[in-house]
Amino acid sequence: MLNYVGRSILTVVALVAFSLSLLAQTAAGQRPGGARSTPDLSGIWHAGGRLTGPGALPGGPGDSFGGLPAVRFTRQEPSLRPWALEKYRARREGAEPTAQGRGELDPALYPYCIPRGFPRVYMFDGFFELVQTPNRIYMLFELEHQVRRIYLDGRKHLGNSPPSLMGVSHGRWDGETLVAETTNLESLNRNGWLDAFGHPFSEAMRVTERIRRTAPGTLQIDFVFDDPETYTRPWTGRKLFRLGDPEWDVMDLRLCEDHQYEDYLRDLAEGKSAGRP
Repeated sequence: MLNYVGRSILTVVALVAFSLSLLAQTAAGQRPGGARSTPDLSGIWHAGGRLTGPGALPGGPGDSFGGLPAVRFTRQEPSLRPWALEKYRARREGAEPTAQGRGELDPALYPYCIPRGFPRVYMFDGFFELVQTPNRIYMLFELEHQVRRIYLDGRKHLGNSPPSLMGVSHGRWDGETLVAETTNLESLNRNGWLDAFGHPFSEAMRVTERIRRTAPGTLQIDFVFDDPETYTRPWTGRKLFRLGDPEWDVMDLRLCEDHQYEDYLRDLAEGKSAGRP
């Protein structure tokens, strides 16, 4: 009888210890059974430094936010193929080595005002909101009110769709890291700018991101840019973002709106109708 009671007590103790172990795993990001819960990347994020390295501006006061330093690419320029090098030199003609490319050739600036698209939208010193669902992640950028979708359900959505400014992105989880691959990017007939310096790209561009939280308030994105039609080899980079106040909202920011509004009022005053000279 005493042996039976002793064995029963030991069994209860073992069960309690096992239950506490499961609770501890769940608290640490584990589900019962050993499956790890999906990391939470959601929030409103602000650039903690420019997308630096090839095609980026040098460090300065604007390269930190709330004490978060910028993380730099290597200083080595990506190796361009002949057609791309010709375009790049034309965009850089007369510009200082640490300055942006020629603004009159930049499709994102007035009077063209073509939205920057992916991945250049990351280089703007602004905010985006990351909304996470089980099958899809949304990135809502304040710049030109652009929206990006990363599909997580394993299917190749829109794989044969025409190129677009945001392209088509598919993601998967690798432990605590979201791995996203983006293709179908609109290169504006190879006249698009990958960054503020004016590096070109083609519609063969594939961008791979590894997105993860390196601290409770820090989001890190590591990039691989692979465009065999434009560059002789892939090149890499990194971007940091800082978590914003939960009370913040992402606004709608249109950089060319003031000019377009003035043009519209001028045309109305001159009796011109939309779409007509």
